[in-house]
Amino acid sequence: MTGSKIYFDTAIFIYALELKLKAARDLFLSAMQEGTIGTSTITIMEYTTGCYKNGTKEDIDRFHKFLNDLIFEIKVIDTQTAEEAARIRAQYPYFKQMDSLQIASAKVAGADIFYTNDKQLLQYRDDNMKVLKLDTDIF
Repeated sequence: MTGSKIYFDTAIFIYALELKLKAARDLFLSAMQEGTIGTSTITIMEYTTGCYKNGTKEDIDRFHKFLNDLIFEIKVIDTQTAEEAARIRAQYPYFKQMDSLQIASAKVAGADIFYTNDKQLLQYRDDNMKVLKLDTDIF
């Protein structure tokens, strides 16, 4: 599936960078070889919130370096994305707002795959984008 666009939910970054899970790191590297990798500005907010609360400036710097080194596409939350998130929330009212924005960001960006660890989000159905879970026993 070369030429794919693969987007990631925040938790995958946490598993790769904080928990140093090999499966998460390998997923990023393999996705990078398959095409474009991305995430949304929601990931930046969610990930760095934890760093500001419990981490250090070095944790934030390491996160940004990771994004830059792997050349992540970062999808900004714009009007089109917000409206798509609203459609998703209307169809899946039990999805959290941030989760709806994450999926909408991937969809609007034209992602083929969205990786998450949130089992609830696996219920999302779209003909153009698969929602997949990182394959590991800790989830």
